[in-house]
Amino acid sequence: NDAGARRVARVNRATRAVASPSLPSTPLDSLPVPDFLRGPLSDIVRNVETALPDDAKKALLRTQYTSAVGLRLAFFLTQGVLSSRVSGRSNIDGAAAAAAIAKAVLDPAPRAKIPDENSNLGNIVSNAADGRSLTDDEAAEVSQFLEQHLTCIVNLFRTELEHLETGTYKFPYDLNPSTAPAEQWNPADIFRIASDTLNDQAAVSDRRDKKAGQELLEKFGPDPARYPAYYLQNFHYQTDGWLSADSARLYDFQVETLFLGSADTMRRQALPFISRWMEGRDASETKVLDVASGTGRFLTFVRDNWPELDCTAVELSPHYLDAVRKSNERFDDRTLYPKSGPLKLVEANCETMPFEDGSFDAVTNVYLFHEMPKEARRNAAKEMARVLKPGGKLFFVDSAQVGDGKALGMEKAFDQALERFPQFNHEPYYRDYSLTDLAELFGEFGLELEESTVAWVSKAWCFTKKETPSDVVEEVEPVVVEAPDLEGAAGAR
Repeated sequence: NDAGARRVARVNRATRAVASPSLPSTPLDSLPVPDFLRGPLSDIVRNVETALPDDAKKALLRTQYTSAVGLRLAFFLTQGVLSSRVSGRSNIDGAAAAAAIAKAVLDPAPRAKIPDENSNLGNIVSNAADGRSLTDDEAAEVSQFLEQHLTCIVNLFRTELEHLETGTYKFPYDLNPSTAPAEQWNPADIFRIASDTLNDQAAVSDRRDKKAGQELLEKFGPDPARYPAYYLQNFHYQTDGWLSADSARLYDFQVETLFLGSADTMRRQALPFISRWMEGRDASETKVLDVASGTGRFLTFVRDNWPELDCTAVELSPHYLDAVRKSNERFDDRTLYPKSGPLKLVEANCETMPFEDGSFDAVTNVYLFHEMPKEARRNAAKEMARVLKPGGKLFFVDSAQVGDGKALGMEKAFDQALERFPQFNHEPYYRDYSLTDLAELFGEFGLELEESTVAWVSKAWCFTKKETPSDVVEEVEPVVVEAPDLEGAAGAR
């Protein structure tokens, strides 16, 4: 009954709110961090911990979480600094950059803010990228922009911490060394992937200088049934695009470097939508389709919270589909997940998915649409709606769009950054995506927007497939009609 379902939901939330084992007290000491960054980065870890709220009752969970995200922020800032040096496009002072970031996280007297309407950040960044030195005022505006974004990241961490404290979803498995994959915490593994990423950065920088974003077209011929032309791009100027095992291996590390260790946190802002929907549902009877799974990273967080789900992952790249398999191997461990549900892997284009109409209770999709042209986005939206059952949910995460910066108090600067971003990262369809009305697009195929939230430079949406009249069986109460008096009628004749 409903009361029983609500009781189970409360127990599940309480279980998710239980803190996981404590983290190492000095994690920076064991990681490959250059000495010139170690002091400022230690400040960052302490400042993030101080900036996030604290009370005695939940101090353990907060200590665990703030230690973990502070370490991620510090570590991936290091990678960003080193990457900029390897690329040869910047002789950035790493120690000064790290100190500035630490200041941004917790500065009791920040500099006077430049009004959003007066921002000229777009032109400043464009000119700086062409090699022109910044004036003091321009440098101050860039510094302010970075400080604002660091504040947004800290606020994002605050939001996630609130979800963990209320049990909306579990403490992320990868932030706890006792449950995280070894390659995320083992110093040798971390050093290896960090080194490989930096080595690849030189090739990425060379590709960016040459505007060589379509190298894949020299290796593969466009085939609408296999790899459409729009897919054969070196998105982000990354080596091999989506079509190599090395690309799949480095992808998550590269994305976390770009977003200073907050990419997973942004993805997880769809979990509260899923959590509310799952209350009272039997996970083992719930079918979920993860569209364009990438490395399967987001799917692991969904399954970690509801391991009994019956999941299907569809992905066009065979190399990334293999990464989905590897990232989800943890759910084969019956010690960690005694009742984990099945996972089916399907290699297919999301514009024409090989599934029956109304096959799934929910569809999830993360960071896809900004890399698709308009018609392909429309085809994918139609397919997602088609495979959903009436009343089913679409949980969708992608880049924030034009106008979303208003929620962060920096609309103009944010929109300028969105406009310039595709020029530096080879995102040919990004600008059009950033102007697309997604509620209107999905609404065309019967998916109704329920709610959305901005998560720094990402945004999460929840849509529901409307039930058509043919889907609803109307209960009609029988009408009792008294039988006619046939004898009386005969007598009257």
